[in-house]
Amino acid sequence: MAVVKGSQQEHLVITQYRPWQKARRALFVLLMLALVGGGGYFVGWYDSWTSTSRLSAERDQLLQELHRAERTISTLTQRVGILEKGGEVDRQATEGIRQTVVELKAQISSLEEEVAFYKGIMAPSSSDMGLRVSKIDLTAQESGAVRYSIMLTQVADNSSFIAGLAAVNFVGMRNGERVMLPLRDLDRGVDELGVRFRFRYFQEISGELVVPEDFVPEQVQVVLQSTGSKAQRVEKSVEWLQ
Repeated sequence: MAVVKGSQQEHLVITQYRPWQKARRALFVLLMLALVGGGGYFVGWYDSWTSTSRLSAERDQLLQELHRAERTISTLTQRVGILEKGGEVDRQATEGIRQTVVELKAQISSLEEEVAFYKGIMAPSSSDMGLRVSKIDLTAQESGAVRYSIMLTQVADNSSFIAGLAAVNFVGMRNGERVMLPLRDLDRGVDELGVRFRFRYFQEISGELVVPEDFVPEQVQVVLQSTGSKAQRVEKSVEWLQ
């Protein structure tokens, strides 16, 4: 066949006809894909199983450590509780002992005062003979009132009774002026201007008084005036509650 110069040429390729070759190639590709996919799946499964096993082991170990820590905490908590109870018992015992010592000291002081009081009555010095104001006590109460106690004694010369009148006055400031209020103005249980006394050894004048709001007390003044052939006048003053 003649060839025209400058025209496009076509090449004819002749190949052997093999109808099963494409099928074999496709099967081979499928097998390779299956092997790669299966291998990847196996590798992934193995890696996942290994990781799961490792994590499970770590979890079990952490649980064991957690249980040990909980047991340790429980033991320490019990020990702390025991120590706290022991410390509280010790504190209570110490406080009880301290309170007992304080009470015993107060009792001893009270007994010493009583001994000195009776000793002063029965065996006084020569300068303490006759009628005396032995003690004036003032004690504030929770209610706001004030408890007072005035002890009168007849020292040494107590073979007979002594009688008379006790004037109890409170000296202080009211509206900028110094005034003196009698006991009956502060103690509702006292009606008379003075308190009568009659005793052989001693007598206590006591009660509760309420201080007026416009009065600021500074001193308590006690004046005793006995009657009879051996009449005496005795005065004693003490400062108000500080």
